[in-house]
Amino acid sequence: MQILDSQTDVASLAQFGSELVGMLAAGAIAELASRFGYARAFSREASVAIQEDLAACLAELRAKSLAPAEPFASSTVKYFRPNGTGLFALIECFVPTDNGAQVLVELVVTAKDANKYLCLEDLSSVV
Repeated sequence: MQILDSQTDVASLAQFGSELVGMLAAGAIAELASRFGYARAFSREASVAIQEDLAACLAELRAKSLAPAEPFASSTVKYFRPNGTGLFALIECFVPTDNGAQVLVELVVTAKDANKYLCLEDLSSVV
Protein backbone atom coordinates (compact mmCIF):
# COMPACT_ATOMS: atom_id res chain seq x y z
CA MET A 1 0.00 0.00 0.00
CA GLN A 2 1.21 3.48 -0.71
CA ILE A 3 1.96 5.68 2.28
CA LEU A 4 2.74 9.36 2.65
CA ASP A 5 6.14 10.79 3.58
CA SER A 6 4.49 12.04 6.77
CA GLN A 7 3.79 8.39 7.69
CA THR A 8 7.42 7.27 7.63
CA ASP A 9 8.37 8.37 11.15
CA VAL A 10 8.93 5.73 13.84
CA ALA A 11 5.55 6.26 15.55
CA SER A 12 3.55 6.01 12.33
CA LEU A 13 5.39 2.92 11.11
CA ALA A 14 5.02 1.24 14.51
CA GLN A 15 1.29 2.01 14.35
CA PHE A 16 1.07 0.23 10.99
CA GLY A 17 2.74 -2.75 12.64
CA SER A 18 0.23 -2.69 15.49
CA GLU A 19 -2.64 -2.47 13.03
CA LEU A 20 -1.37 -5.44 11.05
CA VAL A 21 -0.77 -7.54 14.18
CA GLY A 22 -4.28 -6.75 15.41
CA MET A 23 -5.76 -7.89 12.11
CA LEU A 24 -3.62 -11.05 12.13
CA ALA A 25 -4.57 -11.95 15.70
CA ALA A 26 -8.25 -11.29 14.97
CA GLY A 27 -8.15 -13.59 11.97
CA ALA A 28 -8.96 -10.77 9.52
CA ILE A 29 -6.60 -12.28 6.97
CA ALA A 30 -8.48 -11.26 3.81
CA GLU A 31 -8.66 -7.65 5.02
CA LEU A 32 -4.98 -7.73 6.02
CA ALA A 33 -3.97 -9.10 2.61
CA SER A 34 -6.04 -6.49 0.83
CA ARG A 35 -4.59 -3.63 2.86
CA PHE A 36 -0.93 -4.66 3.19
CA GLY A 37 -0.32 -7.31 0.52
CA TYR A 38 2.22 -10.06 1.09
CA ALA A 39 5.65 -10.03 -0.56
CA ARG A 40 6.21 -13.76 0.00
CA ALA A 41 2.93 -14.84 -1.56
CA PHE A 42 4.77 -15.67 -4.78
CA SER A 43 2.22 -17.47 -7.00
CA ARG A 44 -0.28 -17.94 -4.15
CA GLU A 45 -3.20 -15.65 -3.38
CA ALA A 46 -1.99 -13.29 -0.62
CA SER A 47 -4.65 -14.25 1.95
CA VAL A 48 -4.06 -17.97 1.37
CA ALA A 49 -0.29 -17.50 1.59
CA ILE A 50 -0.58 -15.59 4.87
CA GLN A 51 -2.82 -18.30 6.36
CA GLU A 52 -0.48 -21.07 5.21
CA ASP A 53 2.67 -19.34 6.43
CA LEU A 54 1.12 -18.46 9.79
CA ALA A 55 -0.06 -22.06 10.21
CA ALA A 56 3.46 -23.30 9.41
CA CYS A 57 4.95 -20.93 12.01
CA LEU A 58 2.46 -22.02 14.67
CA ALA A 59 3.09 -25.70 13.88
CA GLU A 60 6.85 -25.21 14.12
CA LEU A 61 6.39 -23.47 17.47
CA ARG A 62 3.87 -26.09 18.64
CA ALA A 63 1.34 -23.33 19.28
CA LYS A 64 -2.36 -23.33 18.48
CA SER A 65 -2.86 -19.60 17.93
CA LEU A 66 -1.46 -16.15 18.42
CA ALA A 67 -2.06 -14.55 21.79
CA PRO A 68 -4.52 -11.64 21.88
CA ALA A 69 -3.19 -8.71 19.83
CA GLU A 70 -2.96 -6.24 22.69
CA PRO A 71 -0.35 -5.86 23.87
CA PHE A 72 2.07 -7.68 21.59
CA ALA A 73 5.60 -8.17 22.82
CA SER A 74 7.59 -5.58 20.92
CA SER A 75 7.95 -3.57 17.76
CA THR A 76 11.11 -2.17 16.24
CA VAL A 77 11.50 0.27 13.34
CA LYS A 78 14.82 0.38 11.49
CA TYR A 79 15.82 2.56 8.55
CA PHE A 80 18.08 1.45 5.74
CA ARG A 81 20.95 3.63 4.58
CA PRO A 82 20.31 5.19 1.16
CA ASN A 83 20.70 2.42 -1.41
CA GLY A 84 19.88 1.44 -4.96
CA THR A 85 17.45 -1.31 -3.99
CA GLY A 86 14.62 0.97 -2.88
CA LEU A 87 14.58 -0.41 0.69
CA PHE A 88 13.63 2.40 3.07
CA ALA A 89 12.53 0.92 6.43
CA LEU A 90 11.82 -2.33 8.26
CA ILE A 91 9.18 -2.84 10.95
CA GLU A 92 9.62 -5.94 13.12
CA CYS A 93 6.80 -7.08 15.38
CA PHE A 94 7.34 -9.97 17.78
CA VAL A 95 3.92 -11.50 18.40
CA PRO A 96 3.41 -13.95 21.27
CA THR A 97 1.60 -17.22 20.74
CA ASP A 98 -0.72 -19.04 23.14
CA ASN A 99 2.23 -21.07 24.47
CA GLY A 100 4.62 -18.14 24.99
CA ALA A 101 6.64 -18.58 21.79
CA GLN A 102 6.82 -15.76 19.24
CA VAL A 103 6.10 -15.17 15.57
CA LEU A 104 8.13 -12.47 13.86
CA VAL A 105 6.04 -10.29 11.55
CA GLU A 106 8.09 -8.10 9.22
CA LEU A 107 6.83 -5.18 7.17
CA VAL A 108 9.02 -3.35 4.67
CA VAL A 109 8.79 0.17 3.33
CA THR A 110 10.19 0.64 -0.16
CA ALA A 111 10.75 3.84 -2.08
CA LYS A 112 10.34 4.33 -5.79
CA ASP A 113 10.91 7.83 -7.07
CA ALA A 114 9.04 10.08 -4.60
CA ASN A 115 6.58 7.32 -3.57
CA LYS A 116 6.72 5.07 -0.51
CA TYR A 117 5.06 1.66 -0.23
CA LEU A 118 4.42 -0.54 2.80
CA CYS A 119 4.02 -4.31 2.49
CA LEU A 120 3.91 -7.35 4.76
CA GLU A 121 7.24 -8.97 3.97
CA ASP A 122 7.38 -12.18 5.99
CA LEU A 123 6.09 -14.30 8.87
CA SER A 124 8.60 -16.51 10.66
CA SER A 125 9.01 -18.52 13.82
CA VAL A 126 11.28 -17.21 16.54
CA VAL A 127 13.06 -20.26 17.88
